[in-house]
Amino acid sequence: NLGVTYSYYGSPYNQLHDLGVIQQQGKNALWDPKLPSSVTAPITVASFKKAIGPSIGFAYSPQWGGFLTGQGKTTIRGGYRLSYDPSFYNIILNNYGSAPSTLQAVLAGTLIGGPAATQIPAVPTGPNTRAALIPLVSSLGPLDPRDLGETTVSPNLRPDQVSSWSLGLEREITKNSALEVRYVGNHASQLFQTVNANPFIGDLAKQFPSLVPAGDTPCPAANAFDANAIGRLNCNQGIVLSRNNSGFSNYNALQTEFRANNLFHQLTLRTAYTFSKTLDNVSEIFGTGGAGTTFAISQNPLDISRGEYSFSGLDIPHNFTVTVVEELPIFKEQHGFLGHVLGGWAMSGSYVWESGQAFTPQMITAGATQSGDFFDSGFINQFNNAQDPARPFLGNLSAPVDSVGIFCGDAATHTTCVNNFGATGDNQLISLNALNNSKNPQVVAVTNKQVRYIANTGIADTVFGTPFGNAPRNIGRDAPLNFLNASVTKHVKFNERASFEFRFTALNALNHANFATVTPFVESAGTNTFGNAFALPRFTGDSIPGSNLAASRRFYVGGVLRF
Repeated sequence: NLGVTYSYYGSPYNQLHDLGVIQQQGKNALWDPKLPSSVTAPITVASFKKAIGPSIGFAYSPQWGGFLTGQGKTTIRGGYRLSYDPSFYNIILNNYGSAPSTLQAVLAGTLIGGPAATQIPAVPTGPNTRAALIPLVSSLGPLDPRDLGETTVSPNLRPDQVSSWSLGLEREITKNSALEVRYVGNHASQLFQTVNANPFIGDLAKQFPSLVPAGDTPCPAANAFDANAIGRLNCNQGIVLSRNNSGFSNYNALQTEFRANNLFHQLTLRTAYTFSKTLDNVSEIFGTGGAGTTFAISQNPLDISRGEYSFSGLDIPHNFTVTVVEELPIFKEQHGFLGHVLGGWAMSGSYVWESGQAFTPQMITAGATQSGDFFDSGFINQFNNAQDPARPFLGNLSAPVDSVGIFCGDAATHTTCVNNFGATGDNQLISLNALNNSKNPQVVAVTNKQVRYIANTGIADTVFGTPFGNAPRNIGRDAPLNFLNASVTKHVKFNERASFEFRFTALNALNHANFATVTPFVESAGTNTFGNAFALPRFTGDSIPGSNLAASRRFYVGGVLRF
């Protein structure tokens, strides 16, 4: 079969532009009236009109041949589809809640109990509050949204697109069961990515000029619109967070499934195993601070593609599931006392085992120990709660998962390093785990083969020749999911219209701990305290997947009367 779809999503962002133009009109303009609308109003985005999605699929069941073709018992299926998806509403809300759509500033003396002129009105309606606060806003003087940190989108923002394909073979085993094996893949492009759209590169250009692409130069003070642009790429902008279509991903999987219905007149079974690999340069526009999309912003704002391409936060290489429903065939009609006691019993269970989520080791305070501002402190303080996007350097991937080394000069005083290791002691690699041991902190020399990661610090940048750690995104894994739910039911017939069903259910019947996430912050290596132990998921909480319940085994008993 062949098909074609066409999608048109319009451009809702342009409504923000129109509102921005309106709010600048009249005597209560939000921004300096002398500024052009290109500065005081959000940008306009052209509507994407080329979302044409062809699809093709086929199914072939050969009726000839012998065992291999199955004479009608084998079906070969395959297909291809190109599809689109518009940007989600939260992107619009983020833009509307930031400059230039919204002015966020601290006004001194506006708390209740301050000077009478600045108190919240007794009747705090919109007009009353606006009338009271406009003089205070006006006292700030002519404002420029570029000084407050802007959130925007690319002027060419468009729907993302995904090419999907599959080829599978299904074979009937018995009249009640079948086995299917298929290859499934997709390539997604134009995915949404959060980027630092006007990064500060002043220090990078001075100390690591080879890492700055040709043609990119830091803005000199003489050309900057004001101090917020000095050292940034664009002299006419300040701090800018943007969402664009620079994301891409690749998925390849071998999927197998066995299905059986009413097997032996009593058993329904479905089991599946998927072996897959998902790679991308970004998995979400927001960071999780744990497993998955640990940090949504690229480490190097000048390299948002190749430098970020690695395992996806959605990568689950192994997934195994089993669902079983067993209805005991004896005394189904439940005749007599013995039939009511022994008939109507059923058991069911569902089991899931899958690989843990990937996470990215992160240096939360790398900027504080480096010789320059390489991660744009202004941007991360504005948008990322002062958390650096820096990653550590790789040591030995065969070393313990939580083992971290740090150069002595960046972890201890110069005197300590010299006393322990001599004149060159600052450059000696030591164990951060041993240093963070709360009971017995020690300065212990290690080699790069004894630790999995090396902290991204000032000395490390000199040793490796870059301030950007070479540990790939999502190189770590949290704990796998191992979960079994099981139930026993008893159905009692009273007559043709009335019955009672008793159910006993065990959630997490194996009582296996399923940890919520993992701490990705390298600086916490060796602390081994709850919620603050790098790369060790056992120091985080556990929960039942899909709920807020603790993951310890739980029993439920219930009944239903039908009449």
